[in-house]
Amino acid sequence: MIKKINNFLPDMFYGRLKETLSEGPNFPWFWNDKTASDAGGYALDNNFMFNHVLYANPDGFKSHYFETFFPFLYFLSNHTVLKKLIRMKLNLYTNQNKKIMHAKHTDFSDPNGKPYDKFTTTIFNFTTCNGGTIINNKKYVSKANQGLIFSNQIEHQGFTQTDTPIRIVLNIVTSNDWWF
Repeated sequence: MIKKINNFLPDMFYGRLKETLSEGPNFPWFWNDKTASDAGGYALDNNFMFNHVLYANPDGFKSHYFETFFPFLYFLSNHTVLKKLIRMKLNLYTNQNKKIMHAKHTDFSDPNGKPYDKFTTTIFNFTTCNGGTIINNKKYVSKANQGLIFSNQIEHQGFTQTDTPIRIVLNIVTSNDWWF
């Protein structure tokens, strides 16, 4: 099941997050030479993006911006069972003047490549554009302040936009169990 939630965040909080991302060269984006990887960390495509990891478990890495984005989890908990944060990262895709399909993938798998079943993936869009995400072969065009929530076991893939300079999404993976 895929939940699509429009107007996911209150305008005031959404505006604050968008303002943070609009700090231009002051907001740190990092080059990533792949848009998806397998359980071993190997690239599933030859595409690129920029990202900013806000939080990564189990090592507990926290970006300086994590506290700004942390309240997002309170709003997310209204739509899904959320017991533990696994990862929270921002992805920035540039306009490459053509639609580029990224590799199908799940966000977290065990060492044998089996997706964890107690994990949930959330894709939150900061940009309205003609890029988007395909989940279960259904296309969801990027709409600002919209969230897509689905099981980590469902493959998904992104595709780039051609009508805006950038597309920014927040990718969150949570667990509905304490075990991880």
